[in-house]
Amino acid sequence: MAYITQLKHLIQNELIPDVEEHIDDIFESIASQKDATVEERAQLEDMQALRDEYKELLGELSSGQIDEEEAEQLYTELTSMREGEGDEEDDYYDEEDDEDEDDYDEFDIDAEDDQY
Repeated sequence: MAYITQLKHLIQNELIPDVEEHIDDIFESIASQKDATVEERAQLEDMQALRDEYKELLGELSSGQIDEEEAEQLYTELTSMREGEGDEEDDYYDEEDDEDEDDYDEFDIDAEDDQY
């Protein structure tokens, strides 16, 4: 029951409130512009669908349709997704993939390369 309880808490007290806050922000943006852009409408629909999925998941948890093992998997997945939200910059640039400046010097030419 530990993961079922933790998952319920995560959804009720963190995920749904975060999604609803985001929905409110979109509505505020729309109200200030007097009209919604196509992007805002799509984002609003996505957030509303996500909120509905979370609520449906809560219903399944409450009715016992999800067992402890599945709850653990869902909890792990949702918390890892949530932890990754702040790392948006990492999607664009990964320092580990970057060549180290000291590893490459364009002026180091071997005698074999001096064929031109």
